Amino acid sequence: MVQEIDTTVPDWTSIYMEKANHENQMMLRGNVSPLELAQYISAVSNKDGGYILLGAYSEPGYGAGYEDTDPELVNEALKLVTGHNVKYQEYSPRHQRIFLFTIEKSDSIALANGSAYIMKNGIPTLISEREVLEKLGLGLDSSLINMLSDQITEQSDTVSALRKEVAEKGKLKNQISGLLVGAFIGWIFSTVLNAVFGLGA
Repeated sequence: MVQEIDTTVPDWTSIYMEKANHENQMMLRGNVSPLELAQYISAVSNKDGGYILLGAYSEPGYGAGYEDTDPELVNEALKLVTGHNVKYQEYSPRHQRIFLFTIEKSDSIALANGSAYIMKNGIPTLISEREVLEKLGLGLDSSLINMLSDQITEQSDTVSALRKEVAEKGKLKNQISGLLVGAFIGWIFSTVLNAVFGLGA
């Protein structure tokens, strides 16, 4: 985790804005969409962890400042994040509502709306299949995964064939019991006819 931010220091937000680096200490304007915020949270978590100051900006030629941020934006974004618990605090510098997210490095994969992201050049970027596997510690390549998948499919076909055979044997078993009942009834009928008409004598 990056160095802890001391929010007890007067005007800590200005210090934060001066040191923002777009990788593990970044700022997002208060008008981002919930999905964009979720993607940033996923990306920071899947890399090394860090901080997001939501509702602050510092742009050359435009200056720096704060934007009142709707808490519903935060709530909607957090609904899209899975695989990671997000901590945040609300602050009000200069009477503007902003949020500081403290994001730990994820032990597994943090998702945003079902997809995994990682920070690349300060932008959330979808993680490739290989990166996901490496992050999960599997280290398998696609050819090995395809081979395993083919083997599982073959085994599934074998299991299906066995199930079909068992079902056919089950039908035959039911037919045998019916044939035995029919044979027994036939024997009784034959015995009765023999007794009545003396056919066997």
